[in-house]
Amino acid sequence: MLISNGIEDEDKWPAKGIARIQHIAFYLHRALDSNNLREELKYSAQLLSELRTSRLMPHKGNILS
Repeated sequence: MLISNGIEDEDKWPAKGIARIQHIAFYLHRALDSNNLREELKYSAQLLSELRTSRLMPHKGNILS
């Protein structure tokens, strides 16, 4: 059941963000191990983009970091 103001969706969003960060981090580690600078920069930018969000309320901001 979705609450009209999106509170339930907000509670699920950090789990999806954490899963996405873990996915990106896996490929970033592979790029680092293979010394592939282009891929390192690509995944680093994706990781920073995922961490920089305005969707988190201040009380939930430390969940991802």
